Amino acid sequence: MSTAEISEHPPIYDRLIQERGDIPAETREAAEQAKHRMQQALDWSSVHPAMRESGDGRSFSAFG
Repeated sequence: MSTAEISEHPPIYDRLIQERGDIPAETREAAEQAKHRMQQALDWSSVHPAMRESGDGRSFSAFG
C-alpha cells in the first residue's frame, strides 16, 4: 500500500464523527477557551502603569 492509497481519515473516523460528534475538535476548542481565560486572568499589564503613575517608585515586596 502506497501513501497515495492511504486517506487522511479512514472511513470509520467519518462515521464516528457523524455518530458521536467531533470530540477532538471540541476538545481543541475547549482548550483554546481555557487558555484565553487563563491569559486574561494572569494579565497584570494594567496594574504596572498604575504603580508608575503613583510617583513614589516604591512597590510592595513580601520579601523585603
